[in-house]
Amino acid sequence: RLGAEAGWGDARDTPGSRERSVWHPGEERPGGSLRTRFLTIPVRILSFGLAGLLALGGAAPALSQSLRPDGPPVRLYSDATPATHPVWSPDGTRVAFTRDQYVGLWVVGADGGAARQLADAPGAGFGFSWAPDGQALVARTARVDGLYRRHAVSMVGLDGAVTDLVQERSQMTGLPHWAGPHHVALLADGAAEVIPVDAEARTTVPEAVVLASPRGGLVVTDPATGGLRALPQFRDAMLLNLTPSPDGARVAFEVYGGNLFTMRLDGSGLVDLGPGARPTWSPDGRWVAFMVTADDGHDITSSDLVAVRADGSERVALTQSPDRLEMNPSWSPDGRALAFDDAVDGALYLLSVSE
Repeated sequence: RLGAEAGWGDARDTPGSRERSVWHPGEERPGGSLRTRFLTIPVRILSFGLAGLLALGGAAPALSQSLRPDGPPVRLYSDATPATHPVWSPDGTRVAFTRDQYVGLWVVGADGGAARQLADAPGAGFGFSWAPDGQALVARTARVDGLYRRHAVSMVGLDGAVTDLVQERSQMTGLPHWAGPHHVALLADGAAEVIPVDAEARTTVPEAVVLASPRGGLVVTDPATGGLRALPQFRDAMLLNLTPSPDGARVAFEVYGGNLFTMRLDGSGLVDLGPGARPTWSPDGRWVAFMVTADDGHDITSSDLVAVRADGSERVALTQSPDRLEMNPSWSPDGRALAFDDAVDGALYLLSVSE
């Protein structure tokens, strides 16, 4: 079921043109299961399968044992309702997750057991993140008001207390990102809005953070001036799932309808990691793990986990499971495990890894 060998993705891919299906990044997925309701766009994709390499005259890649799974995945949590998008707490003692259509937030211990619901707001599970001290989560929440949908940036405590950091708005295209331990940054109306989250924010300076512009491309906040610096790469592309490296020097991101990349915050050092989604960094910043999916235009037909060195020099298949849909990985703070969800049985799993 599991393969420790490095490979170049799934040999089931076929070089050439095919239909790649994605859902709009700024919307909660409409009704239906995790495997339905896709928006289909044509994309030219180069397969990383062995057959594709040989067809281009390339040599088969050498096998690698530098990063490998230590046995099969172990179930962390499951119940009657599917659990999705697990995210480790900074201290590694908990895993937060959401449910279908990103409704609500839950937390479960790293050793399993019962889960506790922290919030029930629609949209709370889309792009949520842990506070640096691990005592709360920040999320863009929603409230349905008749025919309207109103959004807020909310702090959700481990005791279930919910505090709105900004007043409700009819439109909020950006997601909140931590700008240090005491501030959250939000891109709104083309400007960076820095939001204090506690009393210490008055005496501390927010950190620079990279944000995806709804007009396309990346912008970096300037803590000194409060302004924005646009990066020249991908200015006309919609970028998804921005994930800073542990040291904050690089960012991993997806190009809508394209590949997965890493880049320094000054725009240099661009690395193309190939097709993939939902990146997560190893704690030492040397690896990026993500999911590689295939679909038939309507349903996801396969999904496995892959890890690539951040410089693109090595690629390792972590799962090879035709009967599973392993998705949405999150690397543990100690680097020893990846949490992920399986869209087949709706459970959360832990996959131990080592070098």
